[in-house]
Amino acid sequence: MGMFKSIRDLQKQSNEINKNWDPGQQMKDGMERMQEANEMMAQQTQAANMALTGTPAKASIINVVQTGAMVNFQPTMQIELNVFPDGQPPYPATVTQVVEQPFLGKAMAGQQVAVKIDPENRETVWIDWPGSMAL
Repeated sequence: MGMFKSIRDLQKQSNEINKNWDPGQQMKDGMERMQEANEMMAQQTQAANMALTGTPAKASIINVVQTGAMVNFQPTMQIELNVFPDGQPPYPATVTQVVEQPFLGKAMAGQQVAVKIDPENRETVWIDWPGSMAL
């Protein structure tokens, strides 16, 4: 008898949940998350390309904010920088990038980091975390 009462209780809980369930909203939320994932993948592809083709420079971190997104349990951060390209005046840039656990201590305001600048668009900057550890 106790088992049937438990099944009835679960059925009541299920009915309550179904009252507020909106499949259209669930689909909309899922599509937004998919779009965010696609943007993140595009950024990662661009970062991989920048690691190979970017112009090396140094930058100073001005501000760091967590975005709330995680990739493989690694936080994604929005990082404001002052970029110092060789032979050119410094300029501000903002980077949204995954920061792996070993480099979180370096992702702080006031820290110097190694960066790569897109030769075709100097606003596109990638932080070279492993290369930054020696600075």
